[in-house]
Amino acid sequence: MKFPELDHYMTGVAVPVSALRSEKSAGIGEFADLPLLSRWCRSVGLEVIQILPVNDTGGDSSPYSAVSAFALHPVYTRIGDLPELDQLGPDRARLEQMIETLRVECEAHKTVRYRHVTEEKTRILREIFRLTGDKTTRSREFSVWVEKNPWVIAYSVFKNLKDVHGQKPWTEWDRHRDPDPAEIAQLWSSGADRDDLLFYAWVQYRLEAQLTAAARALEKDGVYLKGDLPILMNQDSADVWADRRFFRTDYSAGAPPDMFSELGQNWGFPVYDWDTLAATDYVWWKNRLRQASKFYHAYRIDHVLGFFRIWAVQTKNVSGTMGAFYPSETITHDDLSAIGFDDGRIVWLSEPHMSGDFLRSRLGASFPACRDACFVQLPDEDLYRFSSDIEGERDIIGLGLEPNETEVLLDAFRDRALIRLDDDTFAPAWKYADCTRFGQLEEDERYRLEGLIAYKTAESEKKWEKMGRRLLGFMKKSTDMLTCAEDLGVIPPSVPTTLESLGILGLRVPRWARRYNTPGEPFIPVTEYAFLTVCAPSVHDTSTLRGWWQTDPTREEFSLAQGVVGKATATYGPTTAQAVLAALMKARSVLVITQIQDYFALDGKLTSDDPATERINVPGTYNETNWVYRIPVRLEYLGTRDNLNNQISDLTRTRASRELE
Repeated sequence: MKFPELDHYMTGVAVPVSALRSEKSAGIGEFADLPLLSRWCRSVGLEVIQILPVNDTGGDSSPYSAVSAFALHPVYTRIGDLPELDQLGPDRARLEQMIETLRVECEAHKTVRYRHVTEEKTRILREIFRLTGDKTTRSREFSVWVEKNPWVIAYSVFKNLKDVHGQKPWTEWDRHRDPDPAEIAQLWSSGADRDDLLFYAWVQYRLEAQLTAAARALEKDGVYLKGDLPILMNQDSADVWADRRFFRTDYSAGAPPDMFSELGQNWGFPVYDWDTLAATDYVWWKNRLRQASKFYHAYRIDHVLGFFRIWAVQTKNVSGTMGAFYPSETITHDDLSAIGFDDGRIVWLSEPHMSGDFLRSRLGASFPACRDACFVQLPDEDLYRFSSDIEGERDIIGLGLEPNETEVLLDAFRDRALIRLDDDTFAPAWKYADCTRFGQLEEDERYRLEGLIAYKTAESEKKWEKMGRRLLGFMKKSTDMLTCAEDLGVIPPSVPTTLESLGILGLRVPRWARRYNTPGEPFIPVTEYAFLTVCAPSVHDTSTLRGWWQTDPTREEFSLAQGVVGKATATYGPTTAQAVLAALMKARSVLVITQIQDYFALDGKLTSDDPATERINVPGTYNETNWVYRIPVRLEYLGTRDNLNNQISDLTRTRASRELE
């Protein structure tokens, strides 16, 4: 699908499909709810609806943990709209009652009961398919659809094998762990579980039709759908299982240490083997983009920095501390030799060395047992290194020691200036200067090593820019969708210049957009944002505007920078919400996309007492409150909120009437 010309300032709303609620939705928002949302948007001048990923994530409520880059999540099916219901005969009333029971019991809950709804909908879908699926799957239309969507074959086989193995990850299966295309084709065409395989394909066939119909209804309303493409895939996914060659399963993506995470992050997702993908002309990614373009007029590239370089952690480790940028210009033995570091110095910097006094003081009576389990003593010295059996952090954790002992050993293991990579080259540890042995080097040695690291970083910058331009270039050209990027965090200088040169929209979150190299780190006024950006007052990983405002002491400074009218009181009621949104709508960004919760703050009756309950997700946490937000009223009701609708209409009308700068 094609996004319209960027010839005026546009305004949109961000809301997960799962958060929608209507008279027909059963326990969770459904694709068929999007046209209802679109009609409301059209009535108040909102031109873009941005949603979170809607790929199948199995039993995981996080939309960023997909088990397929192509398959849609069955939980978003509008079961009552399936054509098969007309074939049910006497069973129709029974199944419609099952849907109604699910809808009514979930309506009593303020949040999405994700697992329960997923299980119940799957049960109902299986029953419908058992009674009617044979007719659909024997049809010419279904066969043609499968031919045009060959990904559904590996996906269906994978889902069925997950069932057979009690939902265990494929790495724990007793067979079919490393299939080739012929094996997958054989399982699809003559497997003993043919009906189960066809069930998964049938669900995708109907889901695609429902989302396509919804997207076309939006387009008819003059409203455009913006999707979200996570860069990474779950290791336990159909894509990694079936197309192993495209992934480096010996590494996990993550993030280096920062002020929020002392040990960095390890997301557990494999990184891409970009060389292999390049050899196929990136066919997997191009197919993924073409699939998305069936539904979306625009899309958001999650973590666009990963297309330049990504923080990769060897799977033998667990913390982001032990990671390095991939790809990058690594340090070789020859490089170190050239600056005067012999093999002994290299080992000194790349392998932890612990004095006996240190270990005895930290481990106490446990020292002898720990020494025997994982250390070797250097000849004639009270100095120890980890034995060859301890290759990574997971080996230390696997020793089964007391928690405090494990932490001592992990801290010691991470104490290194250089991290040895699988090809026997090295990367500088993120905090290499904090390594105890780096501090013991001669001043001239430190100077030479720092110079080498700086040189390699500069060379890596060139590599990252070249890679980013190549990858984002083919993505931009592959479809007619408007390409938007999530370019938050500490980014290399090549990222914004590459996005600008390719015409890809960056992202600006006003509370985070500051001049970090200026004393006092002042906020950047939204009127100074680049035109080719999306201004998002809040996103799914942040608190809402109301939640931030009521807890952040910089709100007054923020108000002054953004020209918010009125005093920046701690209370964030409808009057303050109107003033803040009016100021942010002056953004020079071509798109301002605001979470629906932030619009609801204009109407005191549509907010909860605790704004934390309106937050979509808290990164780095796993609990029952993430990804379960649901709007407090049915979509059919929004049209009756005259005060809310008039305020939003004023905001969008004023914004759209401004002349482009």
